[in-house]
Amino acid sequence: MLIEYYKLQVPVKIGSGGINKGLITPEAFQRGITALTEFKKYIDQFEVNEVIAFATSAIRNAKNSKQFIKEASEKSGIAITTISGDVEATYIYKGVFHSFKFPEYPVLVMDIGGGSVEFIIGIGEQILWKQSFEIGAARLIDLFHHSNPIENDSANKLFSYLAQTLMPLQQAINFHQPQALIGAAGAFETLVDVVIMDLAVIPVSLSKNAFEIRKEDFDVFVEIMRTSTQEQRIRLKGMIDFRVEMITVAALMMQHVVSTGNFKRIIAVNYALKEGVLFT
Repeated sequence: MLIEYYKLQVPVKIGSGGINKGLITPEAFQRGITALTEFKKYIDQFEVNEVIAFATSAIRNAKNSKQFIKEASEKSGIAITTISGDVEATYIYKGVFHSFKFPEYPVLVMDIGGGSVEFIIGIGEQILWKQSFEIGAARLIDLFHHSNPIENDSANKLFSYLAQTLMPLQQAINFHQPQALIGAAGAFETLVDVVIMDLAVIPVSLSKNAFEIRKEDFDVFVEIMRTSTQEQRIRLKGMIDFRVEMITVAALMMQHVVSTGNFKRIIAVNYALKEGVLFT
């Protein structure tokens, strides 16, 4: 069982402005260092004796990643380890598995990050297939989301891009036939919050960390994200400020995946990578 003593989220946006160029921009670089030094204050305050810090897509693919990791260690005292998308996917699945009592049939786990998106098909604790795709929200914003609301032409181009890029996922779904889509943290937490706070719908609670979303409520959520301006999204009660920019492309990606598989259930959980590391 995990006991949480303190939680701090800092929206670094490490890939903003440079992710599709393979670069951490000077502004993002500084935001990252500032966030790590802030984390270190609380690490010291709670007298933590073991710290694990992982770098994922936006850093592992950046030309100046070594410089960032070196400076981060020097200024914050936190040593960062870069992990592959494959390793990231394994940790994510383990974290999600511990969030509620898993069904006894195959499921598809989806985790939308800024740089990459991980998909894992499994049954129980066993992973049947996994793949990390470099199509995270920051990359998709840079490529397709240039107006608010997103233009229909841009949305259609995004769907075409996803259909082509995620062909291996389509093939894996056809082969393994997962019956539930389980979304890990991030944008899926926003899905739950908007359903509860803005649609006034109480989803089925599978545990304190997992909620089942009805397909009709999911469809309404996606439509709101697709047709809203940034100002309208800011005013949503269930919207966290740092997800306002990325939630549209994330919602459209969710919609594409839901339409790809014949899922009987849509489940959103709070656990993902960091919980998977703790359960390892």
